[in-house]
Amino acid sequence: MTTTGQLGRQLLSIRNRITSEKELSSLRKLRKREIQLLTELGNISAAVASGENLISDYPLWPAGYSILANVLCRARKWEEAEKLFDKAANLYEEADNPDSAARLRMGPVYRLSEARNDFSKCLKLCGTDNELGAVLQARCKRQMNQKTSLPEACTDWLAGKLLLLEKVRHGRSPYRLYDEVVEWKSTEPEWRWRFIVESIEIWQRQNFNTEKWRKPVKDTAQPVLDPRFTKEWSILSHD
Repeated sequence: MTTTGQLGRQLLSIRNRITSEKELSSLRKLRKREIQLLTELGNISAAVASGENLISDYPLWPAGYSILANVLCRARKWEEAEKLFDKAANLYEEADNPDSAARLRMGPVYRLSEARNDFSKCLKLCGTDNELGAVLQARCKRQMNQKTSLPEACTDWLAGKLLLLEKVRHGRSPYRLYDEVVEWKSTEPEWRWRFIVESIEIWQRQNFNTEKWRKPVKDTAQPVLDPRFTKEWSILSHD
């Protein structure tokens, strides 16, 4: 059976279960899976419609807004997606779940704001009480041409990756950047892509041979949910 056929059978099964499920949390999980399957099948319009129904039925469930926002990113409706991610973060905050709110604000909301060059918003999104927030604040201030200081080190995995990028911009040797990308697999694909793009820019400015960077570019799993991705990938892959 083809992958499409398997996904279609899963979708049919999920929809049958939705009609009989009564428990709220289980039902929401099933509807989330329905949207994921529709997205994997490439039926983005149906996934969007299902996501809109989900937030209409559960307007106080923050995860629903994130689910729909991710689908809207697939549809390249970036502005709508950013607003929904903002909404989800606010709802998490109201539900006394600041960690989930911070993950959204310093993840997709930050990247979508940065893609619009809205660095003032980016700066507001950076919580300074954790390592990732401190590194993102330094990144944002650099983009705003403001003076900043960098942490010495980070125990947080992603913060450590982005800290290295910032340290290279402050004078550290750029050679390690490639090794970091080779070790970086599928986790945080949007940040991985930013790391690749900016590392190549740094190598180009220093007149290093960037030919070997074509492999991590080509190996990047698509889609990367960043408004800058399509244009950047086309340029960097030399297609």
